[in-house]
Amino acid sequence: MTDDPTTHTAHDVRPDARIRIATPADASLLADLGARLFEQTFGPENTAEDMAEYLRDAFSLEAVASELAEPARVVFIAEDSEDRAIGYAVLIRGETVDSVHGNRPAEIRRIYADRAVHGQGTGARLLQACVAHATEWKADVLWLAVWERNPRAIAFYEKHGFQRVGRKTFQLGRDVQHDFVMARKL
Repeated sequence: MTDDPTTHTAHDVRPDARIRIATPADASLLADLGARLFEQTFGPENTAEDMAEYLRDAFSLEAVASELAEPARVVFIAEDSEDRAIGYAVLIRGETVDSVHGNRPAEIRRIYADRAVHGQGTGARLLQACVAHATEWKADVLWLAVWERNPRAIAFYEKHGFQRVGRKTFQLGRDVQHDFVMARKL
């Protein structure tokens, strides 16, 4: 059997993904990638109506382009060896909630890897990029919110030094959900 490059799927991704910083030209890519990975992760646990409403608002091209233009925000894109986007992370400087204590906080707002590459280090590479960039910003604490019904993600963050420090709500369509707030000192 020959190796036909047109027949690769996300399952063919090797763990040599590279991380790059997104530019405004990536808005369309990130709108599509973000919506696809969010639905892949949370679609089975939510109603189609709530999911559609959230995706329409959070991942519109206009919303993503506006976020990319924010100076206190950096977006990392993980790409496989053939430059296909397989994950991304959003890091924001200065955002906080009551349960996070620090003088210079940074928040990981989103971090997703395609399910096909789970366990191959893509999430860890994205997290490392966030830690490194937050350190460059001289942040003293890094925090995130994770759905209380996502044990795989909670375990991933705990493995990387995050501890539960509080709770917050998250609105998905008409459904009010509950997140754990997790933080680690930098």
